[in-house]
Amino acid sequence: MNWTPQLCDFIQQHLNDDTASLLLAARRFELIDMPFAVNQIEARRRLKDKLPAWYDNPDLVMGGRVPAEQCSSEQTARYKREIIQGESLCDLTGGMGVDFWYLSEGMQKAIYTERNAQLCEVAQYNFQVLQDDAHPVPEVRCGDGLTLPLPQVDVIYIDPARRATDGSRVYSVEDCEPNVVEWQDELLSHAQTVLVKLSPMVDITDVARRLKGVQEIHVVGVKNECKEILVKMSAGGTAGSSCEEDPVRNTPMPIMVRCVDFLSSGKITHAFPLAEVSKPAPSIAGGQVGLYLYEPDVTLMKARGFASLCDSFGVRQLASSTHLMTSNKAAADFPGRIFEIEEVLPFSSKQIKRLKTQIPQANIAVRNFVMTADTLRKRLGVKDGGEVYLFGANVSGAGDMLLKCRKFTVK
Repeated sequence: MNWTPQLCDFIQQHLNDDTASLLLAARRFELIDMPFAVNQIEARRRLKDKLPAWYDNPDLVMGGRVPAEQCSSEQTARYKREIIQGESLCDLTGGMGVDFWYLSEGMQKAIYTERNAQLCEVAQYNFQVLQDDAHPVPEVRCGDGLTLPLPQVDVIYIDPARRATDGSRVYSVEDCEPNVVEWQDELLSHAQTVLVKLSPMVDITDVARRLKGVQEIHVVGVKNECKEILVKMSAGGTAGSSCEEDPVRNTPMPIMVRCVDFLSSGKITHAFPLAEVSKPAPSIAGGQVGLYLYEPDVTLMKARGFASLCDSFGVRQLASSTHLMTSNKAAADFPGRIFEIEEVLPFSSKQIKRLKTQIPQANIAVRNFVMTADTLRKRLGVKDGGEVYLFGANVSGAGDMLLKCRKFTVK
């Protein structure tokens, strides 16, 4: 890795330049490895919002555009550290080293493993730049973490690759590389805790059936976008249940689903037992829509925590497959968006004609509705945005309806 002060300065000076133009002007900068510099510039741009502390450090080398795109954000990496305990760590799929660095904070021993030699070199350099009293001096191992001798540690972290040999994306825990289902006994024999990062596309109930010793499943989002599923496994457990055995009392302990979304306005959290995913959520009767409308956070939608939301906040679904909720009393701490309902209208040509003249602008969304949001917007002929929110939704006992709302504000 030919990282020089001149190259570092060049990248900072041209961080906002057009990279295609830089490549065409490469002859003007004979001492600069222009393809490498452009790769660094584009990778660093990808990290500006996702990993601001690393973006702001000009001495750090980025692993490249693809690793920068695939690495965790600072918020999700810090969150991982919050949910594990122990004094020693082994990261078997180190990548750019972002998760490893945040996970190792406060540890006594930390081992970074990565089979890509270039990424290992970059990580080794960056760890030296970042080194402080809060982190142990990392041990960097280059090679396949599962073929190298596995160490005995408190925590093993693994982020399986989600691309098949032909380059296509895969999502099932068994299709990723390495196959954690195949290796789970070996992993759990070398650590008290195994933390697995999976695609937000996985089915969490299926994951719980296939992996052993699952204690918690974390559904993590950033700015209302589901980013990753974290599965926390403990040694000595069995697979195929929504409960684990308490090793002290020898009694069932429910697997907990913990949803967290890091929003600009703060953090949304909600937790519930995995068994509640299969529990039917109550719906309203006879089309009786209340005064307030609730849209669950994207992490709750992913986790299918609808029954838990109804029980915890005294709300009811508009219909069994609509996943919008309502109540007559405001649940101000509901984990998601809250609206005050101004009108509940039957979906008909007559109402569409009336709304065309009354609402010039609206935010339109649909749930379990007869048409898409784009089609509904075209039918209404309204501009996007503004303070009005219009939901097209199927309502139990009433069919397809239009709900005109405004955002709820705590008074």
